[in-house]
Amino acid sequence: MLKNISHVWREVNTAGSFKSKLVILLFRLSTIWQSSNLLLKIVSLPFVILNKVINEWVFCVEIPHRTQIGFGLKIYHPHCIVLNADVVIGDNCTLRQGVTIGSVVNRDGQVTKSPVLGNQVELGANAILLGDITVGDNVKVGAGTVVTKSLAENKVVVGYGVRELN
Repeated sequence: MLKNISHVWREVNTAGSFKSKLVILLFRLSTIWQSSNLLLKIVSLPFVILNKVINEWVFCVEIPHRTQIGFGLKIYHPHCIVLNADVVIGDNCTLRQGVTIGSVVNRDGQVTKSPVLGNQVELGANAILLGDITVGDNVKVGAGTVVTKSLAENKVVVGYGVRELN
């Protein structure tokens, strides 16, 4: 627990703007709700509510408390960001405004799994990642890029249809 507190403290201190710090802090505090300890659940309930009210209703940043995100998260210009609760994001990843990461409803009505992102993934403004895909470590996704297929590690991709630059 103390190790996690120090990680969160470091993460919030390097987050950049006050708004980014607040979004990340409220998300991290709301994740305590996942604990099986009843006392921790009670203590974290206000943060789950604040995550919903401030992050979602005020900043339009939807990061559900169930979302699994590694430490070192950076969010630049936190506005209009939507992450599905089942998304998994690795350590030291960067999100920018307008990012959407989530599942897809297929033609037969089945909901796909959500994307899994590796470590050191950087998403440009308005990047969209959808469906049962995996994004490898050290991948950069350019602004406005729509990704619906898995990406190997160490790639830079841009544009609709995902054009690799390396």
